[in-house]
Amino acid sequence: MIERSSTTDLPSMRGRVSRATVGNVVFAGIGLTALAAIWDGGPTARFLLGTLAVLAIQFVVVRRTLVLARVEAGPQPLTLATWITIARGSALALLAGFVFVDPSTGTLVWVPGALFAIAAGLDAIDGVVARRTDSVTEFGARLDTEIDALTVLCGASIVVLYGVAPLAFLAVGLARYAFVAGIASRRRRGRPVRGLDRSQARRFFGALAMAAIWLALLPVPGRTGSWLITAAVLVPFLLQFGRDWLVVSDRLEPRAD
Repeated sequence: MIERSSTTDLPSMRGRVSRATVGNVVFAGIGLTALAAIWDGGPTARFLLGTLAVLAIQFVVVRRTLVLARVEAGPQPLTLATWITIARGSALALLAGFVFVDPSTGTLVWVPGALFAIAAGLDAIDGVVARRTDSVTEFGARLDTEIDALTVLCGASIVVLYGVAPLAFLAVGLARYAFVAGIASRRRRGRPVRGLDRSQARRFFGALAMAAIWLALLPVPGRTGSWLITAAVLVPFLLQFGRDWLVVSDRLEPRAD
């Protein structure tokens, strides 16, 4: 039986939200200091606004995720793996600033790709750390998923705005949110919702989409090459989401384990 936490855990839960938020801001501040050292004139007001907006979004995400995980599995600690996930979120917040500016010259042109590599690449580390230290938590798993989704959405938005990906590629960033909204709608209407089966294809296309975004954020392979790469990834990625929707909406039998 899953142990439910009581109201006595609420003060400590608020403390964990506060620590996670402070840590997120501190990590972002360190990154911002490093960024200012190579940015002629320093980060602009528009850049800072984008960064602050995503930090605020992440505060809401952390709080909501911690509450849901607490209801599902009881009090949730902040583990080393979770702090790595929070650091991923800090890199993502800095990346979001580039939604509002175009780093077209100098060393700065490499920064969005580097930030995306940190936000996406550390995804391979936080899970390993959680398993190696025997500290897998419901909160850590949920937060990892949320940061993944935000990273893809932010990256897809930037490459579309920079003109290195087709406008339709924005659907890659919105797919997970549309999927979750569709499930919530079916549950409100009392329609059946099935669990997803295990799928190596799902992981493959997710990794492929992240790789395509990363390449498009770099100065190479150039505008035309990036457009072709992202366009090529778009179709199979959305087809996989379509297939998953047919499964959860009880229109297609899941694969056997």
